[in-house]
Amino acid sequence: MAQQFTSQFPVFKSFARINSLSKADEPTSFFDCKFYPYTEPGVDPVFAVVGKAETFVCRPLKSDSAGIEVIAWFHDDDPNASLNSCVWSQDLETGDPLLCVAGPQAAVNVFNVRSKKLIKTLIGHGKDINDLAVSPLSPSILASASLDYSVRFWSLDPKHKKQPCILICGGEGHREGLLSLAFHATGRYLLTGGMDNVVNLWVIPELPNKDSGTDKPTLLHYPHFSTSALHTNVVDCLTFYNDLIISRCSNENMIVVWRIDEFDSSIEPPARAPTTHEFRPTRSAWGGGYQRLFQFDAPKTPPFYVRFSLFQAPLKRPILAIGNNESKIYFWDLQTLEEWDEQTAISDEIRERVKNKGNKGKGRRGGPRPGPKHREASVASSTTTGQIPIASSDSRGDTAVYSKTVLKYSVEDPFRKLLSHAEVTVPRVSFAARQVAWSMGGEWMVVVGDQGMVALFAR
Repeated sequence: MAQQFTSQFPVFKSFARINSLSKADEPTSFFDCKFYPYTEPGVDPVFAVVGKAETFVCRPLKSDSAGIEVIAWFHDDDPNASLNSCVWSQDLETGDPLLCVAGPQAAVNVFNVRSKKLIKTLIGHGKDINDLAVSPLSPSILASASLDYSVRFWSLDPKHKKQPCILICGGEGHREGLLSLAFHATGRYLLTGGMDNVVNLWVIPELPNKDSGTDKPTLLHYPHFSTSALHTNVVDCLTFYNDLIISRCSNENMIVVWRIDEFDSSIEPPARAPTTHEFRPTRSAWGGGYQRLFQFDAPKTPPFYVRFSLFQAPLKRPILAIGNNESKIYFWDLQTLEEWDEQTAISDEIRERVKNKGNKGKGRRGGPRPGPKHREASVASSTTTGQIPIASSDSRGDTAVYSKTVLKYSVEDPFRKLLSHAEVTVPRVSFAARQVAWSMGGEWMVVVGDQGMVALFAR
């Protein structure tokens, strides 16, 4: 049975500053954190954080103080080390937890956390690595995104030890360096975002294949979908939400939820990817373009390399979270957006105001909102914004009551930023958050960032 939380959103428990263990007076800016995903929800929630030359493996304490303990530490002896990415894997033979870390050194180091040893280094990229992801189909398939414009897929299976690179996505996909990548739950599709403001979707062939482990890795030259029209700056974070896509770029101070027209992961994808012979800002093998569905207001998140995280688990509410550069964390409950009925919500709020204050508010009498997959307005197909009045009333008080709710939950206008459903400020400190991570069951959440900050949340 799924765990029932007493709180919809996590609450702040504690924070810790973890400095470099080799230079105790030097704070470490952390850029990534990930919980170990191969245990059952609620069982020993271990997480890793990386920054500069340091990789720490930690566990939240269940005491009232809810601190953390460091259970493993790996130090990179390279004086130029500046780690920015980590992801967990698992040894196929022993089941030992493996931790993959990377950064500007253009190599991926793989550590066995149980033995605390470096077991392999994956070399092939020509420039910095900025993101890592492991396929949901197998912990032995690792993907890395690099400033050399490519994604490389690596096999961690010992039988491919001689040549672990098994697939390269490059060619005409990106014209500048890559910053982020994310797998679809099926493992068949991969999203990439880069410094060229482009979001690409690649169709991944079955791996490993007959060429895996040889000197001829599979090459993908074209993504099945590509757009430079959605974002105005570098795309440094993205993920799938079922078949929808969530992405953000620096300087926009928002997160966008959108979909590719006609994309359906349950149906076999088109055989051919569109080429770049004819320049178009949006190219799609499914025909058409994309639809912007709604967007979230994330104030003071302009820096490059600020990343959100989406908690998704069966029978639990999907929660999106991002931290800003002033110690504040924003939350949105995506299921609420599906459930919310504007007409009922406004009517209930007005009725409550009439009961409590005796003055009757007047509001817009709109019908139930369309579901996010049935949006008609689209930046790809129309210049109409679909903008609607938020509320109207003869009483300023009544307007204030229900317009706040509309601004949080109404997705009728895809260009209006939805306010956060909850906000938490980490007390007594000021830091820029860089990454958010959820435990498998959603009972723990960690936020890491500048000045060695690790903030722990629970529910």
